[in-house]
Amino acid sequence: MNELKRTTLADCIAMFIAEKQAPAVFQLSGGMIAFMIDAIGRLGQTKIINTRHEQAAGFAAEGSARISKNPGFAMGTSGPGATNLLTPIASSFFDSVPVIYITGQVNQKELRTNPDQRQNGFQELDICEMAKTITKKVYSPKTASEAFEALKEGWLLSQEGRQGPVLIDIPINLQQEELQYKSAGIEEKTLIAKVDYAVHDEFRNYLFAAKRPLILVGGGVRLGNASEILSEFINKTGIPYVCSLLGLDSVAETNDKYLGFIGSYGNRWANAALRESDLLIVLGSRLDVRQTGNDISEFIAHKKIVRVDIDDHELTGRITSDLAIKADISEFLRTLINTDYKIDSTSFINRIKIIRNRHPQELEQMNDLKLNPNILMEWLSTTFTQASGYVVDVGQHQMWAAQSIRLQSGQRFLTSGGLGAMGFALPASIGAAVSMKGNWVLISGDGCMQLSSPELQTIVQYRLQFA
Repeated sequence: MNELKRTTLADCIAMFIAEKQAPAVFQLSGGMIAFMIDAIGRLGQTKIINTRHEQAAGFAAEGSARISKNPGFAMGTSGPGATNLLTPIASSFFDSVPVIYITGQVNQKELRTNPDQRQNGFQELDICEMAKTITKKVYSPKTASEAFEALKEGWLLSQEGRQGPVLIDIPINLQQEELQYKSAGIEEKTLIAKVDYAVHDEFRNYLFAAKRPLILVGGGVRLGNASEILSEFINKTGIPYVCSLLGLDSVAETNDKYLGFIGSYGNRWANAALRESDLLIVLGSRLDVRQTGNDISEFIAHKKIVRVDIDDHELTGRITSDLAIKADISEFLRTLINTDYKIDSTSFINRIKIIRNRHPQELEQMNDLKLNPNILMEWLSTTFTQASGYVVDVGQHQMWAAQSIRLQSGQRFLTSGGLGAMGFALPASIGAAVSMKGNWVLISGDGCMQLSSPELQTIVQYRLQFA
């Protein structure tokens, strides 16, 4: 009689990741994750991308998640490996990206029992306490079965409602404990925040009363898989739209109803459209100070504001609205798509185009520049029309790219929004390239490149393709 193959928690983690068809696990090898990485390698179903720094592994997992539409996976060893993941954890939290971060921990026998003791085991560190405020949940399992249940729950939780990262900290002794694998099956993420149909009549009243309605497309549109239905809604209703930084790749910028990138560093004409609109429909944007300016009263003046967001904490944030709708954006748009409504926005759009023609973006720079950055970004748009997308780092070049790159239908624009982490783009582009075949254009300033230049070696090692 054949004996059952001995499986451990590490094996079960490897099988779970493979079952979820993760494009890769991004990590920097270390002692406290060695059993899990070894199990993934022996199973041979999931790529292991070994970065040169744990921070890069986290950013790569975030880039992967943004492209694959499933949670990314990043691992780091205990102590400094875990703390190096804190920046990408915060990045994915603020930009609402589902990532499963798994850290190794020292043997449970080595964990301190006295809270006043600084450290007991070598590289022992309470990463869960540090990450509580920048994750949807942290898990500190005490048994192998608890660890595997945390993985299954965390996979779902990272995608529920407003998406975001979870952290699972697994002691090394648990990784070696025997555990029989039980398939997670086809568990579906729970869809919460269904549309309250009672708000429809109120929304329609605002819509039919407006003369210059305008849609502000936020990052929640892409996260909510609402890009396609939003495009249909815009084409059907004739309502023009502007985009936030994280909303740039949600709807094609080649549409004649696209009026630009808003905010303190946005296009002048896009901000004029915000000012002149009498109904602003905000879809999945938190309306932070760089979008609205410091003077809230000026931003909300002479208009009605309707906000749709899956996170009710954002709906009650710094900008109040005349109508706040807690809903999944895709669901909200599906309930409106058959509304008998069409507006002729030609006059409104033409007025904004006049402002654009009078104040082209390249004239925002000094006149004696030998190489105008906005002209350069426009050139990139015409040169890389077949690229899968642009991965852009943080700094002034980020704003020039947002202002002047014209995204083709389907092209992506990945950048660090809420945290604004320099050094994001190079590792995030690795995650994107691993997750989707195609050519990626990386835009990075010299300061950002200094923070992640070792990952050029990662690109060479895995023969990743860039434009």
